[in-house]
Amino acid sequence: MIFKGVALACPSCKSELTDCGSSLNCAVCGKVFPIISGIPDLRVFPDPYIGFDADREKAIKLASMWEVLDFKGMVQYYYENTQVVPPQHAYLYSRGLLSAGARAVSTLDGWLNETSLPANPGGSFLEIGCGTAPLLIAAAGRYDRVVGIDIALRWLILARKRLDESGLDLPILCACAEALPFPDSSFHCVASESTLEHLADQPRALREAHRVLGEPGYFFATTPNRFTLGPDPQTGIIAGTYFPKQLTAYLVERQGGIPPKRNLLSRRKLKAMLVDAGMRDPSITLPEIPPTQQEQFSGVMRRIIAMYNHFRTNKLGRWLLLAIGPLLSVVARKHPAQKSTNLATG
Repeated sequence: MIFKGVALACPSCKSELTDCGSSLNCAVCGKVFPIISGIPDLRVFPDPYIGFDADREKAIKLASMWEVLDFKGMVQYYYENTQVVPPQHAYLYSRGLLSAGARAVSTLDGWLNETSLPANPGGSFLEIGCGTAPLLIAAAGRYDRVVGIDIALRWLILARKRLDESGLDLPILCACAEALPFPDSSFHCVASESTLEHLADQPRALREAHRVLGEPGYFFATTPNRFTLGPDPQTGIIAGTYFPKQLTAYLVERQGGIPPKRNLLSRRKLKAMLVDAGMRDPSITLPEIPPTQQEQFSGVMRRIIAMYNHFRTNKLGRWLLLAIGPLLSVVARKHPAQKSTNLATG
């Protein structure tokens, strides 16, 4: 079936789905996938932090505020009604969400600069883990067809609001990275911005990204460095990624929060996973931290970021930062052994 111009397949068996109004049904494996607030829920397992029912309930509650609040107000409303997130973490996360637009543009520019592609490649673009959709908005001006998926239905309500305020109506779906609801060779580009570290099965997700890429196709990603000396992306603790999981959990729980469920990757491990998934010539580089993101930090951190941006362009500095820098940026291509030239156009 086609959803907003995008061909969908059953995430479990990859057979064709039938639109039954309030759900999408698979006649082959018998799975039924509900449509919640206009968003197909094609997950095969729930968000690791919340079950199916609770997530859908939160999504419906957020959607009820659609006509009352703007995007910023809905983000604030979400955290005010999510008591398991302590105020200091809610502030940190909200700040990141509201400033994500400029970061997404910088990230996409950085990826494209590592390829032979033009600034506006055209074709089809899929983001895995689109969150509140800042990267989808950045990609909408560069690609002909842009699609986003995320495992958190509640985040996709916020994504729809951000898209709506940008004058966009893009197809977004609730789905698992490890079981993508698309036919083979559906996209010219698959991207994942700060999502890989959260996935339950990273090798399987990378194989799925490879499957839905056509040939030639690009895979883009950013993910925190397992060995960064900078602030932990989830806790804000300096060099916190070195801490044992038990210590991180203890510190987060003391603040009243939920310990992050993640698997941070080193440069070496990330590259090995990409090769095993069938990606060709994976390049791992250091993304620039744009000025708009620097403004979120104190004077000391700004000076550190300025030093980072300087040394990332220096050969010796780049070598060192690839080992201990905060973020890794990936550009890879689909392996040529997979002959897939017929990209699905919907």
